[in-house]
Amino acid sequence: MKKLVKLLPVSMLTRFESILMNDFKKAKILVTKSNPEVLEEISKKKVMAVFKHAVKHVPAYQNFLKNNKININDIKTFEDYEKLVPQTNKKNYVKKYSYEDRCLFGELPFKGNIDESSGSSGNPTNWIRSVKEEDMLFKAAKFEFNYIFDSDNKDYIVLSAWSTGPWATGVKFCEIMEHYCLVKNTDTNVENIIKTLKTFGKKYNYIIAGYPPFIKHMLDEGKRKINWKDYNIDVVTGGEGIILEWTDYVKSHLKKSAKVISSYGASDIDIGIGFETPFSQLIRRVASKNKKLRGELFGHHEKLPMLFQYNPSMHYITNHINKQGKQEYQISLLDKNVVSPKLKYNLHDEGGVIKYVEMIKLLEKYEPRIAKKLKTFGNKLITKEVLKNDVLKLPFLYVTGRSDGTVSLDGANVYPHQIEMCLHSHPKLIKSTKSFRIGVDYDKKENINFNIRIHLNKGVKANDNLKQLYHNIILKRLMEINSDFKESYLNDKFIINPRIHLHDYDHELFNVSRIKNKYLD
Repeated sequence: MKKLVKLLPVSMLTRFESILMNDFKKAKILVTKSNPEVLEEISKKKVMAVFKHAVKHVPAYQNFLKNNKININDIKTFEDYEKLVPQTNKKNYVKKYSYEDRCLFGELPFKGNIDESSGSSGNPTNWIRSVKEEDMLFKAAKFEFNYIFDSDNKDYIVLSAWSTGPWATGVKFCEIMEHYCLVKNTDTNVENIIKTLKTFGKKYNYIIAGYPPFIKHMLDEGKRKINWKDYNIDVVTGGEGIILEWTDYVKSHLKKSAKVISSYGASDIDIGIGFETPFSQLIRRVASKNKKLRGELFGHHEKLPMLFQYNPSMHYITNHINKQGKQEYQISLLDKNVVSPKLKYNLHDEGGVIKYVEMIKLLEKYEPRIAKKLKTFGNKLITKEVLKNDVLKLPFLYVTGRSDGTVSLDGANVYPHQIEMCLHSHPKLIKSTKSFRIGVDYDKKENINFNIRIHLNKGVKANDNLKQLYHNIILKRLMEINSDFKESYLNDKFIINPRIHLHDYDHELFNVSRIKNKYLD
């Protein structure tokens, strides 16, 4: 099969893939029974085809390669592509070239949609997509929906509780799901969600989708008005990492059979890069208790990364070590219909790729009982949490967080330099501040806290008035420079309200040889 893939032209492989994705059972056989290296080989062939297509038809990419002194004639093989072609990112590509020049043939598509993200500066970045390129995304989403929730055999009503507006997640999620089930866009309105459940009743299956802080808030706020366990509710979430305790807390409010699934996406690429599967969830939970396995999988992170599986025929993803020595990854979109191609695009998320075969070898080494179960039952995975489920032989993507120290919560990214801008907006704050750190943690009730830790200058004493001043100025300025933060804050002030912590000069938290703003693990 692998040899056949090497011989077939990409156009034939793409046509075969498109036909296959229309038939869930056949597509499932491919990704559960076949050699995982087959999909990897398809991925390599497609990335070369997309690269040549972009070189020929995208003015910005032509210019980008020229400015980086890349001779196109030198890129003859996949190995040449890997070795010679430079990465793209928001700074060196997106911000440098016009929207039109980054599109095929140097022009915007006639039909499609425009998503928006606030970006690190607070100035919105728009992302252009055509109608044609969404065909494979819709098919992939249908496969995932069916695989996780058995949607072909169940009637689902999906309540979309993502923040509304021009942001990719809410818009795209509704657009995709309405092709396969009934969807209601409730926004982050707990009353509307409860009213909808009561209106349509207990005979239907429901999926409630939203950012983790809102899902937690919804369950807590609504339990006085509705018994969540009376309804068949599953949860889809994303936009930020979740801890295992959060998942357990959410499940404790729902029926025992409830599924809580996180997905991974980015407005730069698309909302469907990776998704949790029963297998990836099992591995993550096992790794939380097995330090040696966790170390080999994710490096020596104290924080347990999110773990997803992804479709290598849609996204070609490779590991990349940045200048600070942190592991990131580069993503290439593999559909020629993508109107604004992305090749070796670095989101600057910290994490990496683990091949399926490598994952099995690590399980055999550190968790032989689980590996034996996989062999004993063929492709069947049996755990306490899930029913029998065919294991997808897809590669894994683990995501630790933003490598630049960015904090993500409730769909909003807050960047360290934005906090710096807030501090510089008030003379007393900038004089009082030696340094700062930002991060998130969870309280005993699994509520997320957005923490800003201020290291005070020598001679400055912490007091309630100074703490309130920091809070008021940072909140006011963040609302002005970060539209995503403003939207989330206005939807629910409790979830995203900054919690200010003042630390005296030379406090042990900051008493290290090198101080810089960073995510607090």
